[in-house]
Amino acid sequence: MSLVLMALLASAASGMPHPPGNAKLGRSKADPIIKAAMQAKAKGDIKAFDAAILEAKRILASEGRYACCIGGGCTECTIEKSCSCGQSLFEKQGVCKECVAGIKAGKSRYDGLSPDMVFEQKMSQMSGVTGPWTMSREGSGTSWLPDSSLLYGRMFQPVRGWETMAMGQAVAAGLSASGPRGSDRLSGMSQLMWMARRDGPAGSTQGFRLMVSADAWMNGGRGYPLLFQTGETSGGVALVDRQHPHDGLMELALTGSARLGRESRAMLYLAPVGEPALGPAAFQHRPSGWENPVAPLSHHWLDGTHITSGVLTLGATHKDKLRIEASAFTGREPDENRMRMDPIHLDSYSSRVSWNPNAATSAQVSYGFLKSPESLDTDHNATRLTASVMQNWQLRTGGSLSGMLAFGQNSLHDGAGFSTAFLAEASYVRGKDSVFTRLERVEKDAISGVSQGLHTIHKLTIGGFHVVRVTPDAEHSVGASMDFHSIPQGVQGTYGSSPVGINVFYRVRLPRM
Repeated sequence: MSLVLMALLASAASGMPHPPGNAKLGRSKADPIIKAAMQAKAKGDIKAFDAAILEAKRILASEGRYACCIGGGCTECTIEKSCSCGQSLFEKQGVCKECVAGIKAGKSRYDGLSPDMVFEQKMSQMSGVTGPWTMSREGSGTSWLPDSSLLYGRMFQPVRGWETMAMGQAVAAGLSASGPRGSDRLSGMSQLMWMARRDGPAGSTQGFRLMVSADAWMNGGRGYPLLFQTGETSGGVALVDRQHPHDGLMELALTGSARLGRESRAMLYLAPVGEPALGPAAFQHRPSGWENPVAPLSHHWLDGTHITSGVLTLGATHKDKLRIEASAFTGREPDENRMRMDPIHLDSYSSRVSWNPNAATSAQVSYGFLKSPESLDTDHNATRLTASVMQNWQLRTGGSLSGMLAFGQNSLHDGAGFSTAFLAEASYVRGKDSVFTRLERVEKDAISGVSQGLHTIHKLTIGGFHVVRVTPDAEHSVGASMDFHSIPQGVQGTYGSSPVGINVFYRVRLPRM
């Protein structure tokens, strides 16, 4: 429970006036219940305190004073010893943005609560740059996440009508893997995103996004070691057992949206560097995956186009639940010069259908044609098919549980078939601790030193983080993970029978909102 919320409840219990936005409502029927809750807390009866606070909150919501769409409401926040919307409670004439969005979408946890039971106001969480939903929904590029996703970042004061926000993290990693192809290496992963948006006439929106990375400086042109990873090049040679560094400029995009009638909206995404409508949100941007700093082996089957030179995407959204998009973009993967923009050739295309039926779910299906994606085989064009479902639950016992199931399929170089990848990942965050896991099955056809053909690699990762320090500007955490591999007989002579990876991390990221 935040100090802000405690002070407000104490104010109500003592009969003092409510803050200005709600002073006109006078006393509440919840006042004696809040007083009883405070007495229970003073006696150390936390169970009675939780029950009374939740009942008081129901009354306050029915009176139009306070509403919340988080699972356990005050009870959950009490368990977590924090309140994600405490800074905006009772401000001006309303409630925080997540709560209003949840009520409008029919996701309120309280039966009978409707939008006219709360006051509209300028909210504390920034709206999305591609639509009127909260920023919690927006992943990389124009991809969607569940509306209930956690949000890490920092809001800044509006500049001439523009809302602005920053998100980002930096991770120092010690990576170690066993077997003949294993190695030990200190590495780093980083990204920093800055976003701005403003409302235009007739319900339109305008937005800007900039994302940068220092990966190439921290890891060099070959990136960091990662057994069985493939994709892109270094020194004119295909990278194997390495995760390529991200470009210094990961995204530079302009966005816009406009109403199409009462229930639909058109969207434009124009990016010299950005992400086409192909695949789920990139692993660093989705709640099921962002607790694990290491890239998945299925990266180039699912979200490998998240840094593309030249992207034009047009889309349409219906009832803020269904979106259909089409993109034209450059099919070639980023070149080895990570500090410059690559040439733009809108020679490839993709389409994606995304669906957010409720606040906890986001699903997508996408297909793309990539013109000469690999610099070492310019005669080869590729097709990619992906499908995924993400879930994010705010649990009544406290904490957030996220998961994703995903499928990806790439056409083979010889045109004789396809290679596939399956991914299942999850993360659980509660208070200062988080745990994560990722299970993959990937058919690799570009592993050097082994026989030609498809080789099915299974990988299981288990790990977690613990927050050691939180400031208004940063969250500092330490973490670790272990990787377990199951590989076919034809690969074991090169990699060993069952190589194991051990990783340790120190992470600094902008704090949870």
